[in-house]
Amino acid sequence: MSETPRLGLPLLAAGQAQKHVTHNDALMRLDALVHLVVASRTQTVPPASPVETSAFIVSAGGSGVFAGHQDDLAIFEDGGWSFLPPRAGWQAWVSDEAEHHVWTGTQWRRSQPESSLGAALWGVNATADTTNRFAVAADASLFNHAGSNHRLKLNKASAARTASLLFQDNWSGRAEIGLTGDDQLRIKVSADGANWTEALVVDRATGLVTLPASAWARDVPQPNLLINGDFQINQRAFAGGALAAGAYGYDRWKAHTGGTSLSRSGFDLTLTSGAIRQIVEPAFWGVSSFASTPLCLSVENLSGGNLDVTIGSASGTITAGSGRRFVTLAPVAGDTGNLIVQLAPAAGAVSFRAIKLEFGLTPSPWLARSQTEERQLCERYHWRPGVSMLIDTFQAAACYFTSFLLFPTHMRTTPTPGYSVTQELNIMNGERLIAAASPAMGYARIRASAQGRVFATFESIAFDAEL
Repeated sequence: MSETPRLGLPLLAAGQAQKHVTHNDALMRLDALVHLVVASRTQTVPPASPVETSAFIVSAGGSGVFAGHQDDLAIFEDGGWSFLPPRAGWQAWVSDEAEHHVWTGTQWRRSQPESSLGAALWGVNATADTTNRFAVAADASLFNHAGSNHRLKLNKASAARTASLLFQDNWSGRAEIGLTGDDQLRIKVSADGANWTEALVVDRATGLVTLPASAWARDVPQPNLLINGDFQINQRAFAGGALAAGAYGYDRWKAHTGGTSLSRSGFDLTLTSGAIRQIVEPAFWGVSSFASTPLCLSVENLSGGNLDVTIGSASGTITAGSGRRFVTLAPVAGDTGNLIVQLAPAAGAVSFRAIKLEFGLTPSPWLARSQTEERQLCERYHWRPGVSMLIDTFQAAACYFTSFLLFPTHMRTTPTPGYSVTQELNIMNGERLIAAASPAMGYARIRASAQGRVFATFESIAFDAEL
């Protein structure tokens, strides 16, 4: 044996000349290894001006004389570098980390978290690994306050990631509480660790609680923020087909800037190309803004392909399928004021029915409003009497006759009138008109050219206050 088994110190040989050299070398090695202190364990390049007994743990990717010595102890002695492979149990104080490290036989790791750097792995009666870096095996764990309060924090990188508490049975998931895939608080359960059922969702902005798995809660219809979601109100008598950019067809629905083509059969709408839009007023539904508020848009029996949905600046896709299909979107913080809701086929023609927009994360059942109520909502934006109006009277020359029209509902604002005149007699300078006096009332007026009978027939009367 020429060296000691643990520290590799050189041994004196019988009859050896120059014994002091070997003895002094062993003393220098002892001086370096006993109470071992290394400057760093991240050094890949030898320092330019090392001092005697300078020591390093060579990092991966070493170069120069450090090449090929990963994890070895590099000790500068007698003007050169010596490399010692560590043995299990060797310990070193790493100066630049202010940490005590131990060689496990396969890696250098912190022996205890004495500094702010902490330990890379820590197991308490358990083995930690690179996924479960902190592992505890015990009947109970206690996290106590140090003063007054104690808060356990679970942080995630982004909204799409997960921060949760997972409860397992023999390493198979049974319940999970936390932010899973978004920033809503969710509670879900599983019978087998593979298939999960969402039991409760709490909206982060409003605190609104939904119970997706509870029929009594899920089946309570919520109000529809869209008007004429089943396309049954059709004051313009739109027969289906092409709609020019910005033109209205079925009440409250207009074509996108690129135009659209659509048709209706009973309660089913077929959207062939382009996109349809409806502008929703938040104040009308009792809120100042829809910004940052989760909204669920749903349709029924979507066939032919997927449906692209845009709500304000947020967009998503409803996938085709039978029954209720939906997407949940939250308009961005800048989406204040009126909100544009737009639907477009992802590719090719699509058919669906019962468009519904509601607050929350999940859809509630479709519940149609009465035709009377739906018509009144539509007439707030657009009203057509549907009949002609005849003013027939006897007037003195240059005198006016006015007939007032009360709107069936208070319109959104003072509307713009539209009409045509098909018959007239004794009208002075073409002075026959229909106008709006306020959001609640319009009027028809004629002026006689000469004393005698004067009349005018107005057709295609409409009052428009659309957005």
